[in-house]
Amino acid sequence: MNAYKDLMKYLNEGETVEAIVFGEWGYGWYGFGDNDEPIPADKQGVVLSEEEAKPLMDGWSFFGGFGSPTSHAVNIWTNKRVIWVTQYDGSTTLDSAPRHPTAYMPDMPGG
Repeated sequence: MNAYKDLMKYLNEGETVEAIVFGEWGYGWYGFGDNDEPIPADKQGVVLSEEEAKPLMDGWSFFGGFGSPTSHAVNIWTNKRVIWVTQYDGSTTLDSAPRHPTAYMPDMPGG
Protein backbone atom coordinates (compact mmCIF):
# COMPACT_ATOMS: atom_id res chain seq x y z
CA MET A 1 0.00 0.00 0.00
CA ASN A 2 1.30 3.39 -0.98
CA ALA A 3 -0.89 6.51 -1.09
CA TYR A 4 1.73 8.34 -3.16
CA LYS A 5 1.47 5.72 -5.90
CA ASP A 6 -2.34 5.93 -5.66
CA LEU A 7 -2.10 9.67 -6.22
CA MET A 8 0.30 9.37 -9.15
CA LYS A 9 -2.11 6.97 -10.89
CA TYR A 10 -5.01 9.39 -10.26
CA LEU A 11 -3.28 12.38 -11.88
CA ASN A 12 -4.01 13.26 -15.49
CA GLU A 13 -1.34 13.70 -18.13
CA GLY A 14 0.51 16.97 -17.57
CA GLU A 15 -0.81 17.36 -14.04
CA THR A 16 1.69 18.13 -11.28
CA VAL A 17 1.32 18.28 -7.49
CA GLU A 18 1.89 21.74 -6.01
CA ALA A 19 0.96 21.23 -2.34
CA ILE A 20 -0.54 18.67 0.06
CA VAL A 21 -2.23 19.16 3.44
CA PHE A 22 -3.03 16.04 5.48
CA GLY A 23 -5.84 15.89 8.01
CA GLU A 24 -6.64 13.31 10.65
CA TRP A 25 -6.74 9.56 10.13
CA GLY A 26 -10.11 7.90 9.55
CA TYR A 27 -13.00 9.69 11.16
CA GLY A 28 -10.55 11.62 13.33
CA TRP A 29 -12.26 10.67 16.56
CA TYR A 30 -12.17 6.91 15.87
CA GLY A 31 -9.41 4.51 14.97
CA PHE A 32 -5.75 5.23 15.51
CA GLY A 33 -4.48 7.18 18.49
CA ASP A 34 -2.31 10.26 17.97
CA ASN A 35 0.91 8.24 18.17
CA ASP A 36 -0.25 5.49 15.79
CA GLU A 37 -1.37 7.57 12.81
CA PRO A 38 0.73 7.11 9.66
CA ILE A 39 1.18 10.90 9.39
CA PRO A 40 2.58 12.41 12.61
CA ALA A 41 0.40 15.07 14.24
CA ASP A 42 3.02 17.79 13.60
CA LYS A 43 2.74 17.12 9.83
CA GLN A 44 -1.08 17.36 9.79
CA GLY A 45 -2.68 20.70 8.92
CA VAL A 46 0.63 21.88 7.45
CA VAL A 47 1.25 22.77 3.80
CA LEU A 48 3.78 20.25 2.47
CA SER A 49 5.53 19.98 -0.87
CA GLU A 50 5.24 16.77 -2.87
CA GLU A 51 8.78 15.86 -1.80
CA GLU A 52 7.98 16.39 1.89
CA ALA A 53 4.71 14.41 1.69
CA LYS A 54 5.92 11.45 -0.38
CA PRO A 55 7.76 9.52 2.39
CA LEU A 56 4.76 9.98 4.72
CA MET A 57 2.46 8.23 2.25
CA ASP A 58 4.03 4.77 2.40
CA GLY A 59 2.17 1.95 4.16
CA TRP A 60 -1.41 3.15 3.63
CA SER A 61 -3.76 3.81 0.71
CA PHE A 62 -6.35 6.35 -0.37
CA PHE A 63 -8.54 3.43 -1.47
CA GLY A 64 -10.16 1.43 1.33
CA GLY A 65 -13.08 -0.87 2.01
CA PHE A 66 -16.16 -0.36 4.14
CA GLY A 67 -15.98 0.28 7.89
CA SER A 68 -13.91 2.95 9.57
CA PRO A 69 -11.87 4.81 6.89
CA THR A 70 -8.25 3.70 6.71
CA SER A 71 -6.92 6.89 5.13
CA HIS A 72 -5.94 10.38 6.14
CA ALA A 73 -8.18 13.24 5.10
CA VAL A 74 -6.29 15.29 2.53
CA ASN A 75 -6.40 18.29 0.23
CA ILE A 76 -4.03 18.15 -2.72
CA TRP A 77 -3.52 21.10 -5.04
CA THR A 78 -2.27 20.41 -8.55
CA ASN A 79 -1.75 22.76 -11.44
CA LYS A 80 -5.23 21.71 -12.68
CA ARG A 81 -7.38 20.42 -9.78
CA VAL A 82 -7.99 20.23 -6.07
CA ILE A 83 -8.13 16.60 -4.91
CA TRP A 84 -9.50 15.15 -1.66
CA VAL A 85 -10.54 11.83 -0.13
CA THR A 86 -14.25 11.11 -0.22
CA GLN A 87 -15.91 8.26 1.63
CA TYR A 88 -19.15 6.37 1.70
CA ASP A 89 -19.71 4.21 4.79
CA GLY A 90 -15.95 4.16 5.31
CA SER A 91 -15.07 3.13 1.76
CA THR A 92 -12.57 5.72 0.54
CA THR A 93 -11.50 6.99 -2.86
CA LEU A 94 -10.07 10.16 -4.36
CA ASP A 95 -12.30 12.83 -5.84
CA SER A 96 -11.57 16.24 -7.31
CA ALA A 97 -12.82 19.46 -8.82
CA PRO A 98 -11.17 21.78 -11.32
CA ARG A 99 -8.94 24.36 -9.69
CA HIS A 100 -10.54 27.15 -11.71
CA PRO A 101 -14.01 27.55 -13.21
CA THR A 102 -14.15 25.07 -16.06
CA ALA A 103 -16.89 23.76 -18.34
CA TYR A 104 -17.04 20.04 -17.54
CA MET A 105 -19.54 17.44 -16.33
CA PRO A 106 -19.42 17.09 -12.50
CA ASP A 107 -20.04 13.64 -11.02
CA MET A 108 -21.92 12.59 -7.86
CA PRO A 109 -19.50 11.09 -5.29
CA GLY A 110 -20.71 8.57 -2.74
CA GLY A 111 -23.01 5.62 -3.16
